Amino acid sequence: MKPAFFLRKEWKDIAVEYGVMEAVGDFDFTMPKHAISVAFVPHDRVTWSVDGLKQTTPLPAGSAFLYGEHEFVWHNREKTSEYVTIYLEPEFLRHTAIENELSAETKLAHRVIFPDSTIVQVAHLFKSELLNEGLGGALFAESLKNLLAVHLLRQYCESAPAKKLVIPRLALDAVKLKQVQDYIEEHLAEEIVIEDMAALIPMSQFHFARAFKATTGESPYKYLTQRRIEQAKVLLHMTKLPVAEVAYRVGFSNQSHFTAHFRKVTGVAPKVYRSQCS
Repeated sequence: MKPAFFLRKEWKDIAVEYGVMEAVGDFDFTMPKHAISVAFVPHDRVTWSVDGLKQTTPLPAGSAFLYGEHEFVWHNREKTSEYVTIYLEPEFLRHTAIENELSAETKLAHRVIFPDSTIVQVAHLFKSELLNEGLGGALFAESLKNLLAVHLLRQYCESAPAKKLVIPRLALDAVKLKQVQDYIEEHLAEEIVIEDMAALIPMSQFHFARAFKATTGESPYKYLTQRRIEQAKVLLHMTKLPVAEVAYRVGFSNQSHFTAHFRKVTGVAPKVYRSQCS
């Protein structure tokens, strides 16, 4: 069953699909195991099965699905559906569990048609990223991946110890923070991901992101964006470089993305900012 509209993008340890399915009526469509889905459109009635056991139920907007080891199949739908499906590598989830002193055998549970505001928010953010491809896509995806993994470990684990997942309070000392900040300044024009920054410490990506925010008050993604905008302001004020060249030199993939982020931070477009400086 081919979607009427379909986008897919992959990053390290995670892949995301966004689709609109127009097919209605009776069919058999098996969902992938070890994946997470969100259905955006409400349905009065859908028919589905888990391991062959059929059920007909309503499907509220924003319903979440966790496909563990069981087989989930769609059988009937009466109108168009819109969805995001996230493929989180089981090995990444296992590694994150080990880092946080959970069992190496921790696995994603199987749950269908349930509300979860965090999973839905992550799905919406990934949908926006696939449609718009904003600044620092890899770093943004890493941040969402880490958030999703820890949320799943906290709420939907099988074979984990009974204790709650405890995240240690971390912070970077002045030397390590300066090391990361220097790296960011030296590589502003390049694609920077959390993995690269965390390797400088060294520290896991998840713990690094928390430690960086605890130290600076900002996520690595937001801090990087702010530094790129600040450097762009210097170039606009001190040079006559075209706006497109300024965008490139501070790590934006194109001028339109740069302009949108610059206006969001400063309240004006780059050309207007330059004219105000003269």
